[in-house]
Amino acid sequence: MKLTVRWWDGYIEVFKNVVEWRAGAYLLWLKYNNYETGNTIACYRHIPLSQVRWFEPSPDEMPRE
Repeated sequence: MKLTVRWWDGYIEVFKNVVEWRAGAYLLWLKYNNYETGNTIACYRHIPLSQVRWFEPSPDEMPRE
């Protein structure tokens, strides 16, 4: 799954390989996998929603057979 975040300054950040995400009243929390040199590293982000214009979760595109 990927999660797209648009900040109030217009910057768009896309988080790929999102495993889990939660949005509360004040905070957007997400856990995603970062693949570096063949190792999987779990990364966490805590984003204050007061700095976010909008966010959109979307499933990864599945390859068609």
